[in-house]
Amino acid sequence: MDVQSVSVPSHGPTLRQRSLRHRLRSLPLAGAVHLAAEAFFRFRYRAVRADALWSETEHVWLGSETFLHWAMWDAAIDIPWVVAAAADAPPDGDELRKAVRAELKAYWTEQVAGLPRKKSPGWLPLP
Repeated sequence: MDVQSVSVPSHGPTLRQRSLRHRLRSLPLAGAVHLAAEAFFRFRYRAVRADALWSETEHVWLGSETFLHWAMWDAAIDIPWVVAAAADAPPDGDELRKAVRAELKAYWTEQVAGLPRKKSPGWLPLP
């Protein structure tokens, strides 16, 4: 599978996706994934009573499942496509998705461990 066509959104990549892909192409995959996740989600707080993070860009508390799904499959985010041109990205689309998913999980773990706790807003998180 051609790395350039990995997961190209059916409507075409957004300006934001193209810009990030261009800026992250010279970075190692791990760093590119972490920076892309930060750009799309901007997590600022962790919930007091749940394993959830507050996304400044989405204005919602996200659980890890929703974060992973949006990061991997949402057409306006699609981190695998954004980082497919990273310096050490696997050329195979399935291997790229597997590597990106592993890095996203590591990013999530870092954020849950390091962000300050916050009670409000008191909305329930998406799973």
